[in-house]
Amino acid sequence: MMELDRIHMMDALEGLKRLPDESVDLIVTDPPYNIASKGKLTVQRGRLMSTKEAWGSWDTFHPFDYDLFIQQVLSACYRVLKPGGAIYMFTSREDSGFFVRKAEERGFTFHNQLAMVRKSPLPSFGKRNFRSGFELCFYCTKSKPKTFNFLSQAECNNVYHYASNFKRTEHPTEKPLEFIRRLVRISSNPGELVLDPFMGSGTTAVAAQETERRFIGFDTSAEYIRMAENRLAAARNSSDGAA
Repeated sequence: MMELDRIHMMDALEGLKRLPDESVDLIVTDPPYNIASKGKLTVQRGRLMSTKEAWGSWDTFHPFDYDLFIQQVLSACYRVLKPGGAIYMFTSREDSGFFVRKAEERGFTFHNQLAMVRKSPLPSFGKRNFRSGFELCFYCTKSKPKTFNFLSQAECNNVYHYASNFKRTEHPTEKPLEFIRRLVRISSNPGELVLDPFMGSGTTAVAAQETERRFIGFDTSAEYIRMAENRLAAARNSSDGAA
């Protein structure tokens, strides 16, 4: 088994290959969407830029390569997940149905779509389309769920509203820590292992650490790994100070 409570610098598929069968209790991950290659507009660091400039090569695929890549990731996630384990995977809206179908083809049981709704979405720069105010995440399990800790009616709603100022890093696709922490609490228990093959800014790792789970993850960017490690260290120091 690879070293736990660590983000390994390697490609997601390579990292998944190194994990034993049925060794992970929960997967929470946000893979590339292949949006950068389409050159859409976004705001990063206070200025308007193309997604290709903002996100770079890690989110750029040929369409056929991207479809194959996602299918390989789903197959590998199914292999490493324990029976009854859950996977939460973010998707672009246009690919959501594709992700779910391919997950089911690989043996996953689909349960729900979760929507993260931004309270103040970015303005429409071209004013030729609706503003983009939500993101989707699907919830599947490997056979019947072994863990679903129903926290409350409010916290187990499949719509989550969040403010635009949630970000703590410069990562362009960081997700709200509160939401990821909620998923970890619902679908795992203390001491269990949470995997994120696309660790990015480290939100999944921080959520696992703060809720007394183990974690393991992968990323190809040294900058993002340093970013995540700094967040983990700050969270540990804050916890130690509170104790």
